[in-house]
Amino acid sequence: MTTAPLSSSSSTAAGSLLIDEFYSSKSLSPALLHSLLQRLLSHPRIHNGFVDILQLPSVQSALENMDEAKRDSLIATVKLFAFGTIQEYLELKEKNGDAVWTLTDAQLDKLRMLSVVSVARRGQIKSTEKTDVDMIPSDYHAAANNNSSLSIPYAHLAAELQITPVGTPFNDKDHMRQLEDVLIQCVYSNIIAGKLDQASKAFVVESHVALQDQQQQSSSSSLGMKHKDGANKSTITSNTVHGSLLSRDIDTTTAESTNNEVKRMISTLEQFLSSSNKLLSSLEDISNVSASLRKEDEKRWRNVEKKLSEEGSGS
Repeated sequence: MTTAPLSSSSSTAAGSLLIDEFYSSKSLSPALLHSLLQRLLSHPRIHNGFVDILQLPSVQSALENMDEAKRDSLIATVKLFAFGTIQEYLELKEKNGDAVWTLTDAQLDKLRMLSVVSVARRGQIKSTEKTDVDMIPSDYHAAANNNSSLSIPYAHLAAELQITPVGTPFNDKDHMRQLEDVLIQCVYSNIIAGKLDQASKAFVVESHVALQDQQQQSSSSSLGMKHKDGANKSTITSNTVHGSLLSRDIDTTTAESTNNEVKRMISTLEQFLSSSNKLLSSLEDISNVSASLRKEDEKRWRNVEKKLSEEGSGS
């Protein structure tokens, strides 16, 4: 798979035009819907909003005109890209080959990239539920040199992305290149901010600051929240949030997935509030310092004026 950036303006414009076709169409035939969805799921710059497409009246009308098996297969495939993973896709294909569409190479690459976000999110949720690093499962842990980052071992990612066959251990020769290509593509596509740590063989998901900087330099749609440092550097606070927060649709299909989404959003809002309070505090400090300096300047100029007045009276 290629590792070239996919952030060109022409690609973004093409994605916008494709989305417009769904929203501007008053009616869609099943065949046209199938064609548009194939393009949507293959497009390298469209990473969310899949569930919204399914709710459009024209799409709903087209679905009603399809037989049940084809309709269920279409919906299941779209939901995979909304909040599913490559592992779930392969499991569905193994159980029932017709349960979902057979994905193209481009679609498989895209689903693998989106699966990286899901893996990072699971690490985020586990981090918010535990306060002791030793209690967090070994597959997810705070980076040794930066507690605001989440470090995910290559071996765990390779298994989750089905790069290593079941029961096969991860090894550099056979698996590292393919895994790193996927991770590099994720970063170039701005669905998650992170870096490859080849020394520890892990992908380090960056904090909010890194993601924010990335957004300012490009048209990224990814967002993360910065870790709130505590006095104890060996702990992860309950508000720690890692990874991309806007790259996937919200999964409300089950009570558990809904609960996880709510936890993530609460953590995001808490971190946003914390960052806002810190910014407000900094602005208040600057304002107080400015007011103090202004008073000192006024006092100094009054003394200068008084001295000049006295010298003028003496002469």
